[in-house]
Amino acid sequence: MTLLPLTDCCRLLGIDPKTLRLWLQSANVSWTLHPSDARLKCLTQSQLHHLAHLHGRFLPDPLPPSAPPAEQPVSTAPEADLRHLFTHLQTQIATLQEQVTHLALTLLRERAWRWEERLSPPPAPLPSSAAPHTDRRHDPVPPPSGPRARSRALPLIEYGADGTYLVICPTQGVLSLVPDSPEWFDWLSSLTAFTFQGANGRFSTTRKVRQGQRTPSWNAYRSLHGHSCTLYLGLTSHLTLAHLEHMATTIHARLTTV
Repeated sequence: MTLLPLTDCCRLLGIDPKTLRLWLQSANVSWTLHPSDARLKCLTQSQLHHLAHLHGRFLPDPLPPSAPPAEQPVSTAPEADLRHLFTHLQTQIATLQEQVTHLALTLLRERAWRWEERLSPPPAPLPSSAAPHTDRRHDPVPPPSGPRARSRALPLIEYGADGTYLVICPTQGVLSLVPDSPEWFDWLSSLTAFTFQGANGRFSTTRKVRQGQRTPSWNAYRSLHGHSCTLYLGLTSHLTLAHLEHMATTIHARLTTV
């Protein structure tokens, strides 16, 4: 029967002596004195394999021979050190994988909640006898004469934390559009207004009207701290991601340097 000193067992399992004592207590495993040196407390190979199986640790096969009792029971061979480091790294990698998976699920739940919040219809306005106060800063176009038009959510192009862009339609949800593709420009040409939230700024847009007809020309506008900025955005065929990001940066710079 091969006996392994507890110091060798700690090294092979990648744990400290205190943890090994706790594992032995929980598994109801008792150590054995070395037959030629009563100062050494040892475990059998079967006991060591049992502990490794209970706690998901990997052991080298075959196990390295233990040091003679007259020597220090800690092996200093380069191969043993590498196996110890490899076992410790495997444990750390498994722990990191669990943490990354938990974080990814948390981010997905938060993003889904944000999408549902954006796509939910706005609450109905409370009745008031006073003249209604209208905030014109976020209207895509001036309100027409006559009855007030019902407000609605605008399509959204949003820069995500992972470096990709999301295209969200209030009626269809998230659209799988490739930026700057023919489908991208076809979708923009079907809109009358949308909101862009880029990496360096944001703005709202509206198509220009000429003689009562919508044209392919777009304006971009934004209000910040009581200041407003409206700029010509260009034709639909010019609305690439790079151009939208450049315009967002320009508008943000103008409003923050006033």
